[in-house]
Amino acid sequence: MDVVELAARIQAMPDDALDRLVVERQAPPQLGSTFDLAEHLLTDASIGQALRWRSADELVALAAGASTPRLDALLLGVDGVAIPQVRVIAAAAEAVPSVPAEAAVESAIAPQMAIDEAIKVSELVHRIADAPITLRSRAQLPAATARALAAAIDAEPGQLEERLEPAVLAGLVDRHDGRLRATVDADAWLAAPVPDRWFALASAWLAATPDAAAVAAWSRAQFPLADAAVLAERERQHRQAERLGLAHRGALTTLAADLQRDLDAARSDAAQPDGTGEPGGTARAALAAHVPPATASVYLQPDLSAVAPGPLEAAVETRLRRIAALERAGIASQWRVTAQSVATGLAAGETADGLLAFLGDVSLTGLPQPVAYLVRDTAARFGALRVRAVDPLAEGGARAQARSDDEQLIRTIAVDRALASAGPVQAGPHRITFRTSAEEALQALLEERYPAVLEDDAGELVVRVPERAPRRERERNRLVARLRDAGFEVGEHERAWLERQLQAAVRERMPVRLTVITSGDPADIELVPLAVANGRLRARDAGRDVERTLPLSAITKVAGLGASQH
Repeated sequence: MDVVELAARIQAMPDDALDRLVVERQAPPQLGSTFDLAEHLLTDASIGQALRWRSADELVALAAGASTPRLDALLLGVDGVAIPQVRVIAAAAEAVPSVPAEAAVESAIAPQMAIDEAIKVSELVHRIADAPITLRSRAQLPAATARALAAAIDAEPGQLEERLEPAVLAGLVDRHDGRLRATVDADAWLAAPVPDRWFALASAWLAATPDAAAVAAWSRAQFPLADAAVLAERERQHRQAERLGLAHRGALTTLAADLQRDLDAARSDAAQPDGTGEPGGTARAALAAHVPPATASVYLQPDLSAVAPGPLEAAVETRLRRIAALERAGIASQWRVTAQSVATGLAAGETADGLLAFLGDVSLTGLPQPVAYLVRDTAARFGALRVRAVDPLAEGGARAQARSDDEQLIRTIAVDRALASAGPVQAGPHRITFRTSAEEALQALLEERYPAVLEDDAGELVVRVPERAPRRERERNRLVARLRDAGFEVGEHERAWLERQLQAAVRERMPVRLTVITSGDPADIELVPLAVANGRLRARDAGRDVERTLPLSAITKVAGLGASQH
């Protein structure tokens, strides 16, 4: 395989395929032309980097001169045949074929894993939707926020990013401009049945993981050329596949096979003139068989807890979430009614009578007296402490204030050590200021169970409007954009490349096979280049043992150069 032939194949690739190629082959972003990319992909370093990600079975196939559609997409092979340079390097790995795994395994726990993960990712999306997150440098979550989100789904903080990734891939949350926000698609997704939510997560993950079968069979021996970074990434992907119910005991599950068939059928339908590409329901139906029927009821207890015996109907869960804090996510979820959660509901427009009526309707155990007392007491105290933004220049650097008719409440806040980070300073019998923003001061007060609400400059209660990120189209890879914008001027680029390669052949005394057109039909000749100058090639004709001079513009095809360098 020579550079010109590979460059032609690169140019013919669709944008999405080229995008994936330059990302997975880690092409340098400074490449200026399709020929430069082709030249890079044929270097030993680039091939070696690509082979670190390949499984033992793929290395064995490449070493034998074979390829697969997946390897062809990475330009490690062409039309089912390994590129010669790749074959040489793969053969040196001396990989051993793995024991064939079952095509798809029936797993009793895979559906439960899938359901559990869909519910837990839903909880992450819910929390981000309720309170968008300001990210730290390098788009990282603040440590305290990561711990809180991880605790909400009973996960380790170090694994939070990989648990959140399927939601990012599915376009449900968005990292942009230093913020992590739910997108405009999140609300409809959260209101969908659990199988539909899982389908969106799993199909997005599968689309982003074309090596799913190798990931399912993950073991260190499965990737003999992998370095520590590759092994860590493959292990991470394997954990994600298991949680989504797509992998079990070293193989893809039947749930994964159903999902792949659904996606393949959707692509096939979309290819038809009147096709819509709407995914089929095989995988969703298979998962739905394991999901208990949705319920509109909970067991409300005197200790202020509420237990849902199964998945809650979307409307019930949405309202319950406004007035109760989720303690355990799962098919059977556990909630707790608190003063802060009730205050949150009141701030969102609920009333005490409305809350009590709702809780009475959904409770299978009636309305416990402690719950009724908490709701009415919180409602009576609601709004007793009103927080608003102030001008720092007029307030000695303070950015927020809280005011109340209750002098004792103001004095208590001023000396509350739990609020020290907000910097409370009493500014009168009914007023206290804070160094933080009004939003941050409000959150600090609510966390310590003070009856705080947010007001605007006119003294009106601020009702929070959910913040959603817009749906963003996938951005075109900058390298792909530059390669496309540069175009493919065959004469110009080929001559520049040809001159460089012929000069290399001169240095190495390497023979080349050329197709030339001088005055008639194309002719193939084998030459040993001697010099390249002024747009002309001086070479020795190996067959006739004579020197010839040819204009570079007469050369239409070159063979042998790419392979001879490896």
